[in-house]
Amino acid sequence: MVLLAIPSNRAIEPLGGAGVPAVLLALILLPWWGWYTAQREVGLLPAPIQPVRVAMMILLVCIVASYAAGSQRPLSEPESNALNLGLLKALSFLSILAVANDGIPSKERLIHFLRWCCLLCGMYAALGVVQFVTGQSFVESISIPGLTVSDFGALQERGGFNRPSSTARNPLEYAYVLAMFFPIAVTLALNDKKQNVLMRWFPVAAIATAAALSVSRSAIVGVAVATLVLAPFWTPGVRRKAAVAALGLLGVVWILVPGMMSTLFNLFGDDDPGVDSRTDSYAVVWSFWQLDPVFGRGFGTFLPGYRILDNQYLLTLVETGALGLAALVGIAVTASFVAIKARTSYSHPLFRNLGPGLAASVVAGVVLTGFFDALSFPQAAGTLFLILGLCGAFWRLKDAIPGAGHG
Repeated sequence: MVLLAIPSNRAIEPLGGAGVPAVLLALILLPWWGWYTAQREVGLLPAPIQPVRVAMMILLVCIVASYAAGSQRPLSEPESNALNLGLLKALSFLSILAVANDGIPSKERLIHFLRWCCLLCGMYAALGVVQFVTGQSFVESISIPGLTVSDFGALQERGGFNRPSSTARNPLEYAYVLAMFFPIAVTLALNDKKQNVLMRWFPVAAIATAAALSVSRSAIVGVAVATLVLAPFWTPGVRRKAAVAALGLLGVVWILVPGMMSTLFNLFGDDDPGVDSRTDSYAVVWSFWQLDPVFGRGFGTFLPGYRILDNQYLLTLVETGALGLAALVGIAVTASFVAIKARTSYSHPLFRNLGPGLAASVVAGVVLTGFFDALSFPQAAGTLFLILGLCGAFWRLKDAIPGAGHG
């Protein structure tokens, strides 16, 4: 709720980048998680091996190493502030993942939590659809005591259409959140028979419609990638229905929004300034990476004033070196693997299909992380590490007794 309902560009001004409510909440949860873990009774301890949490600790160690390396060289004041902020952000990533990994006490609670996440994302997507249709943000008029607006602007435009962003900082962050929640929403809609039909399918319909109307290459690619990962785990009947639904949605968009389909096709044209900007960054990244190839120059210190890389992997390579990049990729690979692996331990169809749904979410996030500096945006980073932690929880709960853990 804090991550998606509060506009991403609101913050407590004196705290700078650390004043984003979602970041502050994560930093508050971190010591709580540490104390909770330390004082738990032996019988309630999680399984001895927690692969996702271990992978996160490795990433944190790499970020701390890059912090140490960055501290050894002369820093300008903006770089020094960014280096300290980067460490706080890394701790908030750890907190989100650790609480999701260890804090869900039962399989039933996991499903209950995912239902609310998907419902909230459906509302988040619906706001974007309203923004597209009306051309009004509605978010700019929201005033929250104690929070200031950092970089809010009017809705962006592309190809003559409004580019919605809901409560995200920009359309890319909006697309990232939609793509990551889409496969989970689809999985619950297909398998969570305890919910009524409207509650199951509203998030799917809202997210799919929002992606189609987002005028965003990232949204289309993210949803497509998630679907490709999920499709092999569907029955032939479900695959046929999904294909019909996708064609139906595109047909409705083609009829009701003239010019939208040609605009979407043009997004994938050969001459695209956005793609050219990303590929032109390789030479810059190579020159910076050669200076600090192992540990990098410090997480958060490659400031936008130097160059906007629009690729988190390139940015991670520069800031945390080869080790940090390997750790970032490693945590995503680990989470996807354990989600698929753990499904074999579940007998209920809902849980067996939830593993591929979580893995598809991670894969969609992994792909879109290469489209912009995702870890610099609170909603994108928060969603990524939340889903990574949920993959860890899915692994941890595979041997839990159904109905246990509500105390």
